Amino acid sequence: MKIVPFRFFWEKLIVDLPIEEIVDEVRDFDARFLMILNKHLAVLAWWCFLHLLIGVPMLLWSKGWLWYFATMNISWALINLWIVFKLYDHIYHRKFRKGNVYRRFQIQQHVEKMLALNIGLDISYCLVGLYLLNWMEAGPPGLWLGFGYAVLLQGVYLLIHDFSFLRLHHLNYRKCRPFLEDVVETQLLLKRKGIEL
Repeated sequence: MKIVPFRFFWEKLIVDLPIEEIVDEVRDFDARFLMILNKHLAVLAWWCFLHLLIGVPMLLWSKGWLWYFATMNISWALINLWIVFKLYDHIYHRKFRKGNVYRRFQIQQHVEKMLALNIGLDISYCLVGLYLLNWMEAGPPGLWLGFGYAVLLQGVYLLIHDFSFLRLHHLNYRKCRPFLEDVVETQLLLKRKGIEL
């Protein structure tokens, strides 16, 4: 797995996303896809850094449900940071840079499907958080209250985050749709004839 330098998270966070500009369909699609992916990962990483920055002191100085809240948020931050590094390696370094135009469009669709699946998971996190807040009673005092608020917070944030970036990827895809349809038709025609590019 390739190591992502820390400055990546700052630089990609402040980069503008020029979704509306079109110069060359393929080159612009590639550039926008990578900018959206980088921004997505940078925003998620900063969410994790914020949780660690607040959660660790909170864990040291709080008691009761706030201690459980901090514990769960630190756990979420570590898991989400691992996901950030894994996604960057998986989508960009192993898949996107090595494919032809057709393959890169397939990866775009793969990312959209992953985000749609994540939105479903985010909704389930919200429901689980509400369940923990309202119906769990066994265990130490404050356990389910702290965990419930943490899971609900993560679910709501991730729902907004994933929906926003799904929309950006969809807008990027829509910009190149006429070109994509030509590429797909050409690829399918060549496959039927037994020709591989």
